[in-house]
Amino acid sequence: MKKVLLLIATLLHVSCAKEEFAPMKGNSSSSSAALSTDCGTLYASSTLVSPKVDVLLLWDNSSSALFINQYTKASYNQLIASVSEKFDYHILSAPLISTSSNTLNEASLVVKDTNSVNAAAASIVRTKDQAAAALNFTYSSGSIEPGIDRVLSIIETNRANGIFRNDAYTIIVVMSNGDDTSCESATGFSSCSAVDWKPRLQTKINKLLCLRGNANADCSGVTTLNSTMMRFINISKLNPSTSCLGKVNERYRNVAKALYEAPYVNGWPTSNDNLNPFMKDSIAYPDNYDFCSMGDMTHIFDGVNTAIKQTLLKHVYEFWPVAGLTTSIDPSAITVTRIPDGKVLANRTNESNPTDGFKYIGNVTDHYTRILPTRGENFTGKMIQLFGAEGNDKLVYPQALKVCYQDFKAKYGYVFLTNGKPNISTLEVYIDGVKIPQNTTNGWDYMGLQYTSTLDQNYKIYSYPQDATSGYFIRLNGDAQRDNTTSVKVDVYYTSVQ
Repeated sequence: MKKVLLLIATLLHVSCAKEEFAPMKGNSSSSSAALSTDCGTLYASSTLVSPKVDVLLLWDNSSSALFINQYTKASYNQLIASVSEKFDYHILSAPLISTSSNTLNEASLVVKDTNSVNAAAASIVRTKDQAAAALNFTYSSGSIEPGIDRVLSIIETNRANGIFRNDAYTIIVVMSNGDDTSCESATGFSSCSAVDWKPRLQTKINKLLCLRGNANADCSGVTTLNSTMMRFINISKLNPSTSCLGKVNERYRNVAKALYEAPYVNGWPTSNDNLNPFMKDSIAYPDNYDFCSMGDMTHIFDGVNTAIKQTLLKHVYEFWPVAGLTTSIDPSAITVTRIPDGKVLANRTNESNPTDGFKYIGNVTDHYTRILPTRGENFTGKMIQLFGAEGNDKLVYPQALKVCYQDFKAKYGYVFLTNGKPNISTLEVYIDGVKIPQNTTNGWDYMGLQYTSTLDQNYKIYSYPQDATSGYFIRLNGDAQRDNTTSVKVDVYYTSVQ
């Protein structure tokens, strides 16, 4: 029996090599993704704004009362209906000849938004349906009609209550079967030939221009409305006619022409919508309408509607989104291209006071993007700031920006051994299938157990677990180091120490 057991033991010893009882080599494999580029394109937006439009209608309330009848009331209703659909309107109707020191005596106001005027004006607010019925003015006897002074008084007195607003279209409409008599009032009817009334009238025109703003005039003592546009529309008797009552108008006619043609210092284009102006002695008088030739007068306010333009506010951007909070971005690799002209904006990220291009500002929270017309559209994430003039390189509607970015370029200098402590003599390192020699200059060397904090932080680690703080590492040297511009596969074969 002993011989049999000895034979079995001998056979087992002979048939099993030593290596078959040793640990097998494992593969500590890892790979790095190539550096990716992401791009995003966003377009600037715009806002169609209902402009503020403040209309003053001065109705002739002299004893002849030609202007308050069924036809003019129908035209007035038509004006309100037309304006209300498009604009943020205030339409104030008042008697041309004042019968009270209160400029709002017998006046009525139609507004789109009742909150746009304060309590001092709220008592005269009427609905659209009530508007025409409110045109019941006390008749004024006599021949005094200082219409331009009446205009200035009403506007200047009714700014604080919100009726006449800054930055609005200010449209003045004077309806008269007479003419301005401020010269006669000032001189006691002694002398008011053209030599007398024209310089007096010019003084009043200058004050209207100063009230408008952006005018070449001496405006000391006048607080401007900064009107987007101011127009003076004259509806009166412009031609002699025995069948049409009233005095041929001249002074209001000159005021309308002067305001229509006066240039705006800020570059607002001179009005050009009245392409068929009233003509007198071969001179054009725009914004003048002859009521004697209007038939039923239902179109007397057509000139008001053509004078108003809707405004497309171009949004201007100083800051622009790039990516979310957690995305890794190399600021030096950001490229910004403007659409549609293809201009590449200069990267000024490391400059202190750039005058053009863009600068990366990093992560922000609820940061605004626009500077005009409002700040709006907050963004949380990574942003750039744009410099220069509007449209070059601050973005202006309808331009767009294509922003491309990359992760940080980085070299890999270490390999984490995922199978634990190695038998050093069994280590074999392959990069993209090519065996790398053990060499401290252009190869690899074994570092042993290391804390991650002691490694060179300028190099990345292949296959390093996020929650690890230490482990067994080999170091890559010289030509064995790779960066993340391309994808790389690293295999380390070794047997672990049991």
